[in-house]
Amino acid sequence: MKENDGRLHLGFTDTGKVILRGTCFVALAALIVPAFGILSALVAIMLMALVVGFVLRPKIRITGNLPERVIVGQITRFSYILKNTSHLPAYNLCVVLSALPDAIKQLSGAQMIPRLGPGETIEVTVEIRPARRGHYKIKRPICQSGFPFNLFNFGTSCDGEETLIVLPVFYRLQFSTIGMSQNVCAGAARLAGQRSAFPEYAGNRPFLPGDSPRRIDARAWARLSVPATKEYHDNFDKRTLLILDTCVSEFPLLSGSNESRQLEAAVSLCASVAFTINNDCLIDVLLAGNEIYQLTALPKMVCLDKIQDILAGVQPSKGYSLEKISPVLISQFPQISEVFFILLRLNKAYRHLLELANQAGCHCNVLLIGEPEQMHVDDDDMRWNGNVRYLSPDEILTGQIKSL
Repeated sequence: MKENDGRLHLGFTDTGKVILRGTCFVALAALIVPAFGILSALVAIMLMALVVGFVLRPKIRITGNLPERVIVGQITRFSYILKNTSHLPAYNLCVVLSALPDAIKQLSGAQMIPRLGPGETIEVTVEIRPARRGHYKIKRPICQSGFPFNLFNFGTSCDGEETLIVLPVFYRLQFSTIGMSQNVCAGAARLAGQRSAFPEYAGNRPFLPGDSPRRIDARAWARLSVPATKEYHDNFDKRTLLILDTCVSEFPLLSGSNESRQLEAAVSLCASVAFTINNDCLIDVLLAGNEIYQLTALPKMVCLDKIQDILAGVQPSKGYSLEKISPVLISQFPQISEVFFILLRLNKAYRHLLELANQAGCHCNVLLIGEPEQMHVDDDDMRWNGNVRYLSPDEILTGQIKSL
């Protein structure tokens, strides 16, 4: 990102707001008592600060970009390069991200540059801390100056926005070798437990970020004038399906937001599972609520980024029906070896999917967010939740879940 020209940005500093209020009070008091001298001095100071600051207003070119992805709750540091394009020096400079969403805070104590001479460049560091996951539009930064008396902020604001993706909290888990399936339920004969033993050549496709450079087809590259990679049918990878429940009708929302702690824990757990198994499994499908995402054609690293981006934008729902989407999932079960159910509740729709997945030979992991004593479980549910593992939302969000 480069900023060369833009609109003048003028505003009061905190000190300037105090002086302005004081000037107003003195003006009112001058109607009753003789205070014209004090009023004149205050007005003269503000006018001098305004005129000098406008003449010496900074003309700064900012080069740099926001990071594409950050993790909720973590402090993220990134840099901008400032270059003074004016023939005059600039004083008391700092970089400010204006109009940030409430969920993202720029940490106080922004780096202050006392002086930047004509043509000089300097690197500054900005720190932000996102409080909620999501997809946010962030306006371009402003380099502003409070010179001379720190009463007014002079800067240049530019049009345009950048997208910042705030990912949920995720971390690597440990899975028991007994719990993870070693078989793949598919029509072709396969050797259990062997990855990529005899991959079958399937053709070429355009090279994508995350593909291995070793699979680049030099002949196809020369013929098409664009990088191409060889694609193989790998019959020995475990194929996985992730099912995430997003219904929060039974849970209270956090005050002042549309968030549910149980849902945030479920999203975090889903992201952690995907992050952990991505190297050893092919994640074919992600079901988030009643939205289904087909991921089969994506390389593994691209697939993981796609899953994290989807989970960053998952919204809570009051209720939904799986009747329309169930046939699509059921058709996938014969090619799936591992299914992860990450649920907020026990109901008949998910129980039906679990039964069909078991009948297709899939190994199923049912992870229920909540405490057993706080959740109502009737006799009908007890017939299928014998291997359900209850996980505390607080333990998930604080990273205390180490193994499944």
